[in-house]
Amino acid sequence: MHLILVCCHAIYVGGPTSGASESDWLLAPFQTGETPTFTSHITTALKLLASSPSSLLIFSGSSTRAETRKSEAQSYFDLCFDNDFWDLDKDGILRERVLLEEQALDSFGNLVYSVILFWKKTGRWPEMITIVSHAFKEGRFMELHVPAMRWPRERVRFVGVDPGYMIEGSAEFDAVRTEEVRRGERERGYKEWERDPTGRGGKLREKRKGRNPWQCGQLHFAIEEDRRRSCVKSEVLRHDEAIEEALSEQSQPWEAGGK
Repeated sequence: MHLILVCCHAIYVGGPTSGASESDWLLAPFQTGETPTFTSHITTALKLLASSPSSLLIFSGSSTRAETRKSEAQSYFDLCFDNDFWDLDKDGILRERVLLEEQALDSFGNLVYSVILFWKKTGRWPEMITIVSHAFKEGRFMELHVPAMRWPRERVRFVGVDPGYMIEGSAEFDAVRTEEVRRGERERGYKEWERDPTGRGGKLREKRKGRNPWQCGQLHFAIEEDRRRSCVKSEVLRHDEAIEEALSEQSQPWEAGGK
């Protein structure tokens, strides 16, 4: 079975334009002009879902804003309904293969929590993962996150969709902003994860804390029996009042190939 993963980046709250206007979203200042890209991530994934009958699509993202308890994942699914799935699900079958992962607070969490959710729903590890996110984040996922969770490289692919302002030749192309984004990814994204592959350290932990106003639980399993049956190797970490779970460096059950 195939996991198609959409990494969510913002919260669609609804409105008269069904997401076309930025007033329908809760955005960080640096995300101005990016909502069409978020929509493109969704439609790209829906097309992949339609072409792969044995796949599941997971929208991954927690409740990251104090203004609403709605999760990023739920908001992306709401956007689908408000736009009638862009006519990509006319018979209503695709939406039945969509799952919401509502714990992840960073990109590594998107991957780990979604793989575990897939197992919880199917009893199997995915045979293949397709990650849909910004193209400029491909190195972070493929060179750092995938090895850190011991996922076999040959069983994952990355589909990148960048904002128009990053695409040379487009009417929106902005070379200065593009370089700022790429530099930010190198310095505050890639390098941070290179230093701390499973996100245990203070900087990445503080980022998650800042994105968790509703104190969403950060354990991989709510039921101890599920943890035992999964054979996932992890450690529970306690930082002051916060409790998180981190993957260990031991072999993981998904290395066997979906069994």
